[in-house]
Amino acid sequence: MPDRVQDAKANGTTGEDKPKTRTRPTTTRNRSQQKSKRFERQNGGETARPAAPAAAPAAETDLSPRALLTRLEQQSGQLGILRSKLDEARQALERERESVQADRKALAEERQARERFEALLKREQGARKQAEETLEESRATATALEAQHHLLRAQLKALEHKRRGLFSRGR
Repeated sequence: MPDRVQDAKANGTTGEDKPKTRTRPTTTRNRSQQKSKRFERQNGGETARPAAPAAAPAAETDLSPRALLTRLEQQSGQLGILRSKLDEARQALERERESVQADRKALAEERQARERFEALLKREQGARKQAEETLEESRATATALEAQHHLLRAQLKALEHKRRGLFSRGR
């Protein structure tokens, strides 16, 4: 203790300035008392224990084999329940994984079908555009041929008219 006083004087702080409060660190003995009380409460033992330090080591060994066995059976039952829940969760997870894989596969197939459909649609649109262009060209050709036909008919009539005129003079 004198070392602490010397350290405090060297740092310029003494205990005289502050009110004296005592803080005690938790010792191993105190911790074991707390643990044994907690376990005792779980096993249905008394919650109030004598505060005598000599009773602390005896508190750790207070649990009877029957109480330990009962506790172990309870924990075993709880462990069994937790294991079955874990198995159920694993099975549900596996089903979910399979479902996701099936969905991904279906999505991939749907994408491929869509790509095929889009490619087919593009080909059909190209063919339709080409057919429309061909139709326009055909109409233009038909119009030109019709005009040429009219011109040829007019020329033919003119020739026939001229020929009739020549034949009628020559007789």
